[in-house]
Amino acid sequence: VSEKHPGLLRIDLVSKMKDAGYFYYVMELGDAQVPGWEQNPASYRPRDLENMRKQSGNKPLQVAECLRIGTVLVDALDFLHQQGLTHRDIKPSNVIFVNGRPKLADVGLVTDIRPLEQINTFVGTAGYMPPPPERPGTQQADIYALGMMLYVISTGNDPKFFPDIATTLMERRDHADFIRLDTIILKACQPDTMQRYQTSSEMLRDLQGASKQ
Repeated sequence: VSEKHPGLLRIDLVSKMKDAGYFYYVMELGDAQVPGWEQNPASYRPRDLENMRKQSGNKPLQVAECLRIGTVLVDALDFLHQQGLTHRDIKPSNVIFVNGRPKLADVGLVTDIRPLEQINTFVGTAGYMPPPPERPGTQQADIYALGMMLYVISTGNDPKFFPDIATTLMERRDHADFIRLDTIILKACQPDTMQRYQTSSEMLRDLQGASKQ
């Protein structure tokens, strides 16, 4: 499945070492955080969205960049959902850049979409999981996580501050674009699932529409 969408980090190999007590998988190479790692391969670290935030001092990304990242990732998530799978751990550190393109990574928690009554494990990352009593691990929980990730990169805030927005953000030159993006984020992160996007394709349409304005 990972080979069939450009927004998913490609898995090239899954080992057969379970009998030895472990297994591993090999992914396509992400962009490096620091150039020149080829001379010291042990120093290689992939460029992910979380490290981008830290290197910028957790400053908000430009709205256009947030829309670009969000559109690529929601498109990938929509494809994943259409394959009958949920990601279950969408967060900045699980978005890796390859040739400058963001990709959903870390397939460790990806699993089949199941009815609510069959979901017995509570997995994910605090702050990016929907608030209880909603169960994580569903398609709508993935939408919530992606919306929260967009909140984090567009405001520079941690998830615990959602939905607060600094006054300075409203004073930016692109504040009208920011409002359009924030409207999408608020809908994706609605605690009431009936008011949230029902499918990732709905969220994708709104992101694409906001990108064209």
